[in-house]
Order: sequence, then structure tokens, then C-alpha cells
Amino acid sequence: YLGFRALNFIFDFFNFFMFCSLLAFVFNFVLKIKIKIIVLFLCFIMVLGNYFLKEQRNNVLKSEQEQILLWMNNFNFLKDNNLSLIQKEKDLFEKDLKDLKDLREIFKKNAFEIGIWWFSKEKEDLEKRINESLK
Repeated sequence: YLGFRALNFIFDFFNFFMFCSLLAFVFNFVLKIKIKIIVLFLCFIMVLGNYFLKEQRNNVLKSEQEQILLWMNNFNFLKDNNLSLIQKEKDLFEKDLKDLKDLREIFKKNAFEIGIWWFSKEKEDLEKRINESLK
């Protein structure tokens, strides 16, 4: 199986190289561009575009193509959602996380310190923040 994958990769690479060379030859002949890097860059872009297009023979997407479609769907999700709303949700989450960390600090105290804390203003502030978070 590994040998087949290696052979498949070699043939794909050779196919990619030959296609790129053919396009470079055609572009160089037709466009008569003096700067050869531009020709190679255009060919490389076209070959990549051809590679990521859906195959017409069996209409099966390659795994890389499926992954690119998934990334595009994720970007569409971000584009459709309001990014400021996502930022507000993140800020609320961080605030709730801070409240939980304050509660964890309370559990680390001994009974005497908890008794002193119980009558402090810090307890009232924490209670208000937790009530706001629960609303």
C-alpha cells in the first residue's frame, strides 16, 4: 500500500511538472513575455487551480479538496456572523472564568479565613457578579 502511495505521488508530481512546463511553453510562445518568472508564476497558479478543481471523470472529491471546502464553509460562518457579537461572547466567557477562579480561591482558604471572608465586601462583589452572570 505504501509503495502504491509513493508511486502515485511520483506520477502526480511528474504530471504536475509536465503540465506546468507545457503551459509555460504555450504562454511563452503566445504572449512573448520577456520576464520568465511571470510566466512560471502564471503557470503555477493555473496548475494549482486545475488541481483543486473537481474531477470530471468520476465526480469524486480528493481529500484536499474536501478540506478546502470545509475551510471555506468555516470562513463563510465567520463572515455571516457579526464578529463584534463573537467578541462580546468571548468577553462574557472571560468574565465568567474570572468569577470561577475567584470561587476556586475561596475553596483554598481554611475555615477561619472563610469566616472573615463571609462578612467582607469581597463576598458581596463576587455574589453580585455571579448573579449578573446567571441572568
